[in-house]
Amino acid sequence: MSFKSINIQESAQLVSEGSLVVDVREPGEYNEAHLADSVLIPLGEISAEKVKQANPENKKILIHCRSGKRSKMAANILVDQNYAGEIFDMDTGINGWIESG
Repeated sequence: MSFKSINIQESAQLVSEGSLVVDVREPGEYNEAHLADSVLIPLGEISAEKVKQANPENKKILIHCRSGKRSKMAANILVDQNYAGEIFDMDTGINGWIESG
């Protein structure tokens, strides 16, 4: 299993389809700005088990952070822990999302 990095337009499509959005930033960053209905699981706490608990319906997951670095690390952690669902990484993070309007 692996993950796929996707652009903002593809990310928006996943969000509109009801994918679970996992924000791996820290609580202070999340409180400043976050995507609607996203679930906060900071990078230091991410695990396949926590994602399964947040995603009992096994929806596709879209992981994001500020700029795309931590989300890729989180996706790799999930892959290493044999997370069974589909994993997508928002390539430019919430910064790219905000810039795209």
